[in-house]
Order: sequence, then structure tokens, then C-alpha cells
Amino acid sequence: MIFDYFFFKFYNGILKSSLDFPRFGASLTFGLLVNVNIFEINMVLAKLDIFPFIYPDNKPILYMSTPIIAAVIFLLYNKNRIEAIKSKFSKDEFKPMKRKLNFAFVLYLVLSILAVYIIAWWKPGYLPKW
Repeated sequence: MIFDYFFFKFYNGILKSSLDFPRFGASLTFGLLVNVNIFEINMVLAKLDIFPFIYPDNKPILYMSTPIIAAVIFLLYNKNRIEAIKSKFSKDEFKPMKRKLNFAFVLYLVLSILAVYIIAWWKPGYLPKW
């Protein structure tokens, strides 16, 4: 449900902008953010010496992020799925949960962006330079 709601928020945001392709734009934006979160988790695990750093140069980033973004686009680009998500979140029974989900969405965005800087300044462990 939270996955669908985050996509719904991106979709509505792109609908309000002047872009002509809201389905693809929302799917791509959400796929990029999921990819950044996977990258951040890998960085934390590498700094804790739990898991190796899997992005030591630019080619693995391309090889790893392309399938992730493609999978998100594949899952969310379908027009019937978007219509189902829109109808699910426009019902009156959803109204009481809207404030909590909006808070979760904003918290997710802020933490996703801030985590890059927090991880970069965090000293334990070593990440190879690329």
C-alpha cells in the first residue's frame, strides 16, 4: 500500500507539472529513488564491513540500476494499474489515512536525500573512490 501511495504522489505531482508523460515520468522518478535507496543501503553495509561495496566504478552502477529502474517502470507503467491506484486513493475511506501517509511520504523523501550526505560524512569504514 505504501509503495502504491508513493507512486500515486509522484504521479499527481507530475500531472500538475507541464510534462506530457505522467505515467512514464512517475514510474521513472520512483524507480530512480528506489535505486538511490538501494545504493544508500549498500553504502551503510559497506561502511559497517558487513557487505562489500558493489559500485566501485561506473559500469556496475549502470548494470545494477538499469534493471531496477526497468522493473519499477514495468510494474507501474500499466494504465490499468494506475487507474486502480487512483481509484483506491480517491475513495472516502482513504481520507483518515491521508495525513499519516503524507507524513510518511515526506519523511521518505527527506531521509532519502539526507542519507546521501549523512553516509558521506560518516567516518567508520572505507568506501573506494570512483
